[in-house]
Parts: sequence; structure tokens; C-alpha cells
Amino acid sequence: MRTGTYLLSIVLAAAIIAMAFVGGYWYAQHRSAARDAIPILGNAPAYTLTNQLGKTVSSTSFRGKVQLVTFLSPYCTGYCPLIALNLASLEKALEAGGLAGQVQFVAFDVDPEHTGPSAMAAFLQQYGWDPNGPHWQFLTGSPEAIRTVVTKGFFIDYEQVSEEQQDAEAEEARRQGRYVPEPEVANPLADQAKPDYAVIHNDALVIVDPKGRLRVVYDEASRVSNAELLATISQLAAGG
Repeated sequence: MRTGTYLLSIVLAAAIIAMAFVGGYWYAQHRSAARDAIPILGNAPAYTLTNQLGKTVSSTSFRGKVQLVTFLSPYCTGYCPLIALNLASLEKALEAGGLAGQVQFVAFDVDPEHTGPSAMAAFLQQYGWDPNGPHWQFLTGSPEAIRTVVTKGFFIDYEQVSEEQQDAEAEEARRQGRYVPEPEVANPLADQAKPDYAVIHNDALVIVDPKGRLRVVYDEASRVSNAELLATISQLAAGG
């Protein structure tokens, strides 16, 4: 299955929040070497969900840490594995810089109807993460609970489509000259499951500060550099 071939528009609850998120992205891409103050975009949502080990996890347990929040599907063979691989590399950089204990990686399963903790744990392990380790929480719940947190709390949209629908959309994009192929990444879990659908969603990375506030949104999580993330994490961990 391929996800992220087409990035869906970020769903925003109000014009003020829309402006804040656009401003946050611009800031993340263009702020100066002086590391000016990072704007506060709002509060991250509160929730209680289930992680890759089948354990109940509350958002309150992440207070005091910088959260790197992303949105993944265990059967993805495109952007999701790339994001997981990139963040595994970032974890090593954080450990080398003495920052690992101040960071929590959080992902939401955008395919809760078909996958669960066992698939989520297998996905993490495939791309360099220890499912039992302390740094990553891959979260799932009922489809309704996940949609509420992801779309209304983090303003990220996602949609399940059939392979036929995805292929038709790709062909239409080719005709219009706007087709951008996504990378193909091996995913043995998907090869085994052989899903006949895709989950398309924003390729986004949201950074939440230690007080639980939304601070930065990157709309190309698979491409953001470790250097940029390390600088932002360091600033937020220091209270910036």
C-alpha cells in the first residue's frame, strides 16, 4: 500500500488557527540563526489511547518533554517508513547530544480500523525502533477517538481510499501535469497483509513544547533535517 501520494489539506477549526499554523510553518522554514522566539499556536489535545504494547497512555504523561508528533499507517510503503527512519536517526543524534531524555516521539495510527498494537510494534521494529523502548509512543484507539484527536486536535486530515480510486486519481494527476510520485520503501508487514486500500494523509510533523502547546508544524516530515529539528528541540527544551 502507498500512502501520502496526495497530501490532503490541513483541516483547521477557525481562521485564527489557520493563520497560526501557516505562520508556524513559515517560521520553521525561515527563522534566522539567532533563533528568535517560537510562536505559540495553541494547545495540543488531551487524550487517553493505547500504545504499541497494548498499554493505556495519557497525553498528560508527556508533560515536561518536547513532543515530536507524526501520523503513520503500519501498512504504508512510502512516506511513513521514511519518517520512521528519519526519526530513528534523530534519536541517535539526540542521544549523542544528551537530549534524548527531554524528547518524546508520538505517532498516531491513521489506520485504526485495520491495524492495532501488534502491527504498530512490528512497524516500529522494521524501521529501527525498539517497541519496548521509552522514547516512542505509537498510539491507537477507536476510529472515532483517533479521528477526533488527529483532525480536531492536530488539524491533520486523512482518508481511506481503494487502490482503484488511488490509481484513478494518479492517472488524472498525470493528465493534468501535477503528478508527483512518492518514494517506495520496502514494508514486509504490508507485503504480508496485502491491503487492498490506501490511507492518504498529510506528511506532517508537529512539535509540542513541554507545557503541551503547539509550537511548530512541518508539512514535509519526511524531508525536515536533523539539524533543524535539533535546534528547535534545544530551544523549546530550554524554555524558548
